[in-house]
Amino acid sequence: MIDWARVHIPFKHSPLNGGEVVSIDEDGEVAWRILKRKQAIGSFDKRISFKSIGGDGQGNATHLWISGNPSKFLQGHNVFGSDDLVSLMFDTFRVICNQFNFQPTLQEYQAIKNGDYELGIVDINYSYELPKRADVQAFIRALEFKAKTRHGRPSMKGGTLYFGKNSERWAIKLYAKGEELSTKTGALPDALKHQGIEDWADNKLRIELRLLSKELAKLGIKHAATLTPELTEKLFKEYLDKINMTDQIKLSNETVNQLPNKLKSTYTLWAQGHDLRSLMSKRTYYYHRKELESYGINIDLAPCSEHQKENNVVPMIRILEATPANIPRWAFTKNLIHSSAQRSA
Repeated sequence: MIDWARVHIPFKHSPLNGGEVVSIDEDGEVAWRILKRKQAIGSFDKRISFKSIGGDGQGNATHLWISGNPSKFLQGHNVFGSDDLVSLMFDTFRVICNQFNFQPTLQEYQAIKNGDYELGIVDINYSYELPKRADVQAFIRALEFKAKTRHGRPSMKGGTLYFGKNSERWAIKLYAKGEELSTKTGALPDALKHQGIEDWADNKLRIELRLLSKELAKLGIKHAATLTPELTEKLFKEYLDKINMTDQIKLSNETVNQLPNKLKSTYTLWAQGHDLRSLMSKRTYYYHRKELESYGINIDLAPCSEHQKENNVVPMIRILEATPANIPRWAFTKNLIHSSAQRSA
């Protein structure tokens, strides 16, 4: 889904008067001045920022700069949503027009509807399902030590893991969506609570990809129309593949307790470094290998390292290749998804 966007909408209008930020130099002269942002109010009081930019030499601004989370603005939450950037921004622009009595021309409306405007930043995210929230948190902690990208090792802050946090091109972050919803700043609006959203998000690993202007230019994505829903998903997968895991990823010991008894014994022997092929028949070995793969455990590979054993965790692999968690059907019947998400679902 599209989780954040910064765009320059072509729209000639009288500059908005939201006040200014002015810098005065040591001689008392104005060094620079910037118009302050205004905010439109969306669903459940969620807001998005915008301001006038550009000039036509006749006192008019030429573009509307919009920055924020269109999914949250339109539907009140960003637990799940749409990959359709153009539809999201068109619907967002219409809300802004209604609130501030803007009157775009038909030509301007059509350009915005077609996505014919500059895209500066975009965040793309998907959710992945793990057995429990504790598994999500353990997975993130494991990646902190067992993964890297061209940016180098990730950094952790407040339960969120960042790859390339300060990069001017692209970055990835991972966090537990269920945990975010339990915080004061990430909590759902009261009207959206207890409708199933929190339960659905509880065991979800959220992975977000941010593409900044330099990277978008490198990819040839100058206008919003270029970033189709299909390309959105494709790019996300390509950048996710840039995360190199140096060892098997680990989940909490709770997963071991959930294994059938026959698999617990096999896993325990494997984790201790025993040669399973010499301890069981070929048929049993391959049967157990197949069963354990459904838990992300690959007994064909070497067992976990001593560091992993000390942490009493389950080694896991291929988690990031799992199919992203789908939007639950009840979200549509309960109207918890904005219409642009329904069109692209």
